[in-house]
This record gives sequence, structure tokens and C-alpha cells, in this order.
Amino acid sequence: MVLDRRVVGIAVAALVAILAAGCGGSGGPESEVNGCTIQAATQCPGADLSGANLEDADLSGANLSGANLQETNLSGANLSQANLSAAQIVDADLSNADLTGANLTGATITGTTLDGATLCGTIRTDGTTDDTSCPPSTETTETTETTDTESATAAVTSFDVGDLTCASGASTGTVTVTWTTESTTAVELSVDGALANTAGPEGTASVVVPCDGSTHEISITPRNDSGSGETESQEVSSG
Repeated sequence: MVLDRRVVGIAVAALVAILAAGCGGSGGPESEVNGCTIQAATQCPGADLSGANLEDADLSGANLSGANLQETNLSGANLSQANLSAAQIVDADLSNADLTGANLTGATITGTTLDGATLCGTIRTDGTTDDTSCPPSTETTETTETTDTESATAAVTSFDVGDLTCASGASTGTVTVTWTTESTTAVELSVDGALANTAGPEGTASVVVPCDGSTHEISITPRNDSGSGETESQEVSSG
């Protein structure tokens, strides 16, 4: 049987279009992965984001503690102030990602590309601070800042805590906190005395608070190479 060449051509073109659609031709970052909404300040502790395409995604201030990021494409992603503590970052792509103020305490990082990544106020896996990519300053300024940080006591200069909104039936809600400090390399954010996040000397982050009808205390503790400064606290009501 002889087939019309035009019919064959149309059939082949249709097949190619179907295969291209199945492969996700847009190439952009995914908006949701395994129930985790990909956006700034998202709360996805322990989420499975393995193999996801999150290139150039805005995950600033996100809580991804304990998340599975194996073979995840995070190239160019904004992960500033993100909580990545205890995350599994294996064979991932973090090239050109912004890790300013990100918390990597206890994370597993192997086989991962970090070429061009911004590391400033970034908390390393061992809890120390990485300022490799901080904006350059004059030699005089660098000397003064180093001396002040080492000799002065870390202190909080402002600490603003937003309102807690609990959705109907929700067991937890989020509160946005903003802070500035002086002579500080990093801050610890706690809820009712339990560490919730570690971040840079100034910024904004979201913390998770129980929605149980009680009043909860949100605290910030500044620290530098000399030790911890005075803790400041504010209360929020979930009632």
C-alpha cells in the first residue's frame, strides 16, 4: 500500500509536537513540586524536590530544612536568607545561585556545582560564616569592620515582628520578622526557645509558629566571633 507523502509528513509533525509537549518545552522553573509551592518565604521543611527544575526560582527566605535536593537544578536561584539546614544537596546545580545569609548548618553537600554562587553571610555546614563573595570595600573599611566585629559585642538595633494569621483548621502559621544589627556576623531566630532559623546580620525571614490558641515568644540572638549578644524577644498570639 502506498501512503500519501503529505499524510506521512503531517503524522510525523504531530508526533514530534506531542513528544516536545511531554518533555516540558518551556524550560522554566516549576511552580509546585510534591506539594511545595515554589515562591519566596515558602515553608517546605523536609520536602522532596529531587530532580526538580528550579532554575532562577525565587526561594528567598524559604524554609527548606531537611529537604531532598538531590540532582535539583537551582542554578541562578535566589536562596538568600533561606533555611537549608540538614538538607541533602547531592549532585545539585547551585551555579550562580544567591546564597546570601542562607543557613547550611548540618547540610550534606556533595557533587554539587557552586560556580559563581554568591556567598556572603552564608552559614556553612559547620556553623561558621562564609563571606567569600561579599561586595568589596576599601582596605580602611575592611580593617575597621573586622576590628569592630571582633572586639565589640554583637547587638540587635531593630527587631520587628509581624502578626500571626492562622487559617481555619491549620496547626501552624508563619510570622515575618525583620531585623538589623551591629558588630554581628549572624543571628539565631527562635520560637519558644527552639531554634527556627539562622540568618545574616540583617534581613527578613519567616518563622513557623503553632496555631494552638496560645501566646508564643519569638526571639533573636546576635552573635559574632566573640560570642552571643543580648537576646531580644516579642510575643505573638495565635488565639
